[in-house]
Amino acid sequence: VAQAYGDFKSKQESKSFVRELQREREEHQLKEKQNLSHEGQDQECKGSLAVPEITKDWVDMKDACIKGMRNQIQEEINASYQYLAMGAYFSRDTVNRPGFAEHFFKAAKEEREHGSKLVEYLSMRGQLTEGVSDLINVPTVAKQEWTDGAAALSDALDLEIKVTKSIRKLIQTCENKPYNHYHLVDYLTGVYLEEQLHGQRELAGKLTTLKKMMDTNGELGEFLFDKTL
Repeated sequence: VAQAYGDFKSKQESKSFVRELQREREEHQLKEKQNLSHEGQDQECKGSLAVPEITKDWVDMKDACIKGMRNQIQEEINASYQYLAMGAYFSRDTVNRPGFAEHFFKAAKEEREHGSKLVEYLSMRGQLTEGVSDLINVPTVAKQEWTDGAAALSDALDLEIKVTKSIRKLIQTCENKPYNHYHLVDYLTGVYLEEQLHGQRELAGKLTTLKKMMDTNGELGEFLFDKTL
């Protein structure tokens, strides 16, 4: 009886093992069908990604204005790198002016954001479908050390004046005939130029205050001014 029971149990286990193999084979076949189906869908999607032919009448910015915009983006990036160098200098342990460092790092971020906004504007006007790789060149920072905080603020003011002049030149280019890109001109005048003028006035005031404090207190005046930034 025991032997018969053992033979019966062995046969049952063999049947169970066969059923398990069959189930695994069916699952494997089902997965292969699903993968083939997904691959077919991917190929269909890839085939549908061809750029369709649509009218280009909405892309109406002219060459001189586009060139001016690209130049202005580079000006903003150049200013950002120069401010970054200023922040790095005043962060040195041998200089240790955290107020100046924070001020210039903040200025670097603002200039970089200005460049990004101009890139977004060109994209909105359909002008970044080609020539993107040469849109921005990594600049070489001309100056990396300063005698004191006043010298750095003076250079910062000169830098802002340069950027302001560049924006004004861009405005004149884009508003003259036959271009008259009044929307871009309004954007540059109401947003960028407004901020530039306020920034120049702020830097001029800071520089005046710092020079007065240094004239009466020397390096102690610079140390105290750094605490206000």
